Amino acid sequence: MKTEDKEILCSLIRDHEDTVGSSRVTMMALKAFIESIKQVRCSVEEVRELYSELSEAIKNTEPKVIPLIHLIEEFENEIGESPDASIEQIKEKAIQILEAKHRKIITKTGKVIEHGLTCISEGDVIIVHTISYDVTNMLKLAKGVLQKTFKVIVLKQDLAKTRRLIKSLSAAGIDMEIIPEYSLSHYIEQGNKVFMGALSITDDMKVVSAVGSANIVSLCHLNHLPVYLFANTLKFSHRPSSQQRIHRKVESKTHGDVSFKLITHSHDTVDLKHVDFLVTEDGIKDKAAISAFIKAPRI
Repeated sequence: MKTEDKEILCSLIRDHEDTVGSSRVTMMALKAFIESIKQVRCSVEEVRELYSELSEAIKNTEPKVIPLIHLIEEFENEIGESPDASIEQIKEKAIQILEAKHRKIITKTGKVIEHGLTCISEGDVIIVHTISYDVTNMLKLAKGVLQKTFKVIVLKQDLAKTRRLIKSLSAAGIDMEIIPEYSLSHYIEQGNKVFMGALSITDDMKVVSAVGSANIVSLCHLNHLPVYLFANTLKFSHRPSSQQRIHRKVESKTHGDVSFKLITHSHDTVDLKHVDFLVTEDGIKDKAAISAFIKAPRI
């Protein structure tokens, strides 16, 4: 795969993760992988090379999309060599494996949402910052299916990131108030809990989440506002936060007679000790149980 193609893939995954969340982008990437296999026309040797190139590109995006990486690694282990298989047999096996991985992420996400629904009570005022697939769907179900009455304070980032969330919650009839994220201190006493998603949870007990999350969570923690983190266990990384390849962007800016370079990052890292409840497909863990749960061995 050419360098420019890898950069385009990186940008596509990053931009989609920024607006729909890592769970949803994982589902979309797996579906795209399946469609590409259906359409490819090549030899057995070429298809194995293509699998390898795409897998390596996915595993080295900026930032790393950990749930997608875990599922691609499982795919690599399960696809095997099969030296006597025809190209159609290899393609059929690859599609079956990837479809199973797609079902796996859907099932895990569904269970997170199911447990998360128990975290919403009548009269809640929930502060939401990250554009999380889990959180968004959970709020919609709580309103539309369970008929719970609550309010959401949406912390606006740039409109491209927040627009989808506002439209989704508005369509569900959810009472909400949109404020700039830098104005949260004026509203902190109105909220009674904070909901956030994650791109990954690292082995040094950090949460890689949307840019701005570190400031928001710190302020809420300081004001004793409970922080709920929603993340299925595929988001648990085996590596520290320093190896998550958070994207660093440098732009040249000019305003009037002033020119400078603006440096931004795609994501923040949040200390897990500031999270009060971790909600996964396995249930809800309070602060005392979070660290041991994350460090527990998994098959």
